[in-house]
Amino acid sequence: MDQRINFVFLHVGEDTRPNLLVKSIRKYFQNSYIYQCTDLTSKEIDGVDKVFRYDGDIKNLMTFRLEVFSLLNIQEKAIYLDTDMLVINQFDIDINHCDAILCKRSFALDSLFNASFRGMNLSEYQNMTLGDVYPFLACFTVTKSSDFWKEACNILKSLDEKFHYWYGDQEALKIIKAKNIFNIDTVKESIFACLPEQIDELNPPNIIHFKGAARKNFMLDVSAQMGLI
Repeated sequence: MDQRINFVFLHVGEDTRPNLLVKSIRKYFQNSYIYQCTDLTSKEIDGVDKVFRYDGDIKNLMTFRLEVFSLLNIQEKAIYLDTDMLVINQFDIDINHCDAILCKRSFALDSLFNASFRGMNLSEYQNMTLGDVYPFLACFTVTKSSDFWKEACNILKSLDEKFHYWYGDQEALKIIKAKNIFNIDTVKESIFACLPEQIDELNPPNIIHFKGAARKNFMLDVSAQMGLI
């Protein structure tokens, strides 16, 4: 795979684990071009090609995220990742047939959604399943241009303020898919954002997602096994 491939992530704060994401990308995509989106003060992550800084409100992190992705204005194929992920295989993503590729939830689809997560009032989703409330994850997205992020950002800004702080990116992805204004394909969470305890050795993932505090230390263990640290 010789062509350059763009990877983008948002990172604000002091956590150094995004270094491991960058190293894992470099391990399997030597010709990658990696963008770090961030605020005005967070440090540059080792190994990135470009730091894109934006003077936005990081207290409303979901809005900040979609704003900075849209303002980065990449007008070619790019893969947008969360920072608590490790690439463990080389892969190819064909986006010629569509405008964007979303990550479709594979796990805990029938679990009841927590309508008071982080003290939020999400009573409109009371007694609904996680698969129905948020069928698409925002941790892995591929787009052909920034038009997708501009639309997603506009959608989020039209929603209740609570979503500007949390869940807003997943809200926007769900709505943008339902509006059918872009040609959107999907990939499985089990392959492109697999939880470490859900790995199927017979059908291994391309990316592991160490989501939540309990999995973060395991990210260090896997990184060591991969020779990243």
